[in-house]
Amino acid sequence: MSKRSQFFLLPILEPRAPGAASVLSLLLLALYLPFFWIPLAQTPWESKRWFWMKAAPALPGFFIQSLGILSEAPPEVGYSLMGATTLGLMVMGYRLGRQSRSGLLVAFLIVLGVSCWNSWLAFEAFHNS
Repeated sequence: MSKRSQFFLLPILEPRAPGAASVLSLLLLALYLPFFWIPLAQTPWESKRWFWMKAAPALPGFFIQSLGILSEAPPEVGYSLMGATTLGLMVMGYRLGRQSRSGLLVAFLIVLGVSCWNSWLAFEAFHNS
């Protein structure tokens, strides 16, 4: 391959796999950045907002609560399933992201999309409760 054609290769197409720290940091950013509205909300800091801040580690799996199938179950079951969903999303993204740089891009976009959707659901629940 000539030097000129190597110059135009995108860094994302390099065959070298990204490091674990970069994969974890990008996936954590994609998971929790959409929920940054909680500390920035224009509402007073009362018990409702502190409750949402405490639930923040499991919030990327919020769609489990919005399904309505856990209405009879205790809240601990719902939060456990939300946490398991968040962990599963993180593990899936990590495994895909460690494959290649293009895999990291795909994992980042998937995790960001799911997290944005869950953030929108949580935002609606926050303002309608």
